[in-house]
Amino acid sequence: MRIQRLEIPAFGPFTNLDLRFDDTPNDFHLIYGLNEAGKSSLLRAIRDLFFGIHGQSSDNFLHDYGSLRIKGTIISKKGDQLIFQRRKGNKNTLLDAEGRQLQDSALTPYLGSVD
Repeated sequence: MRIQRLEIPAFGPFTNLDLRFDDTPNDFHLIYGLNEAGKSSLLRAIRDLFFGIHGQSSDNFLHDYGSLRIKGTIISKKGDQLIFQRRKGNKNTLLDAEGRQLQDSALTPYLGSVD
C-alpha cells in the first residue's frame, strides 16, 4: 500500500493541509521540520486515519472534537485506489470520499495484516 494523498482539514495544528506524494518507483519521502512544526502530529494523523482517532485524543487543541477530520487516498499493490476519511467518534468513523459510512474492513486489502 502507498499513501498517494493526505488531506487534513482539521486535526492537531493543521487546518486544510494537503500533501500529495509522487508515485514514481522506488521513491522515498522524508518529512522534516523544526521543533513544534507538527511532525509528531502528522504521524498521529496518519495512524488515526487508518485506525481511528483515539477517544481522549490530545489533537483537539485547535479544532473541537466534533470537527476533527483526516482524509486519505491510498493505492494497493494491485493498483486499486481508495479515497476515504476518518472523523472523530465512537463508532462508524470510517467514511468514503462523500462522507458515507464505510465498514472498517474496507481497509483490509490495503493494510493486510497490520492492525
